[in-house]
Amino acid sequence: MHVAQKENNHNILCCNLHAEGEEKMKQIKPGAEVGIRCEIKEGPFSGEKLVSFDTVDGPITGFVREENLKETTDGWLVHAIVVGQVVDGVHVRVQGSFFTTNGLASIPREMALAA
Repeated sequence: MHVAQKENNHNILCCNLHAEGEEKMKQIKPGAEVGIRCEIKEGPFSGEKLVSFDTVDGPITGFVREENLKETTDGWLVHAIVVGQVVDGVHVRVQGSFFTTNGLASIPREMALAA
């Protein structure tokens, strides 16, 4: 099933492509919309997917609505809102129902991709 987020629903943030091939955000401020690379599987209900993504504290798994996912040529991204900065990354909120968190997670800065 192809589920894609419409670009006009989210602000598109600028990225720099560094020589090492790492994609980094120019600026990541609270309120910025980002995508986090994730793995998805079918969820228990229509319109919902089981999502897993890595954080600085380990992987997070839970259910998100299809409209919070975007398929790219490199795989899937789950939509997140930046809520703050941490020393080695950003603190984000992902809408959904997760097993080990309320949707708040700290991710390395290089994992916060343009939404």
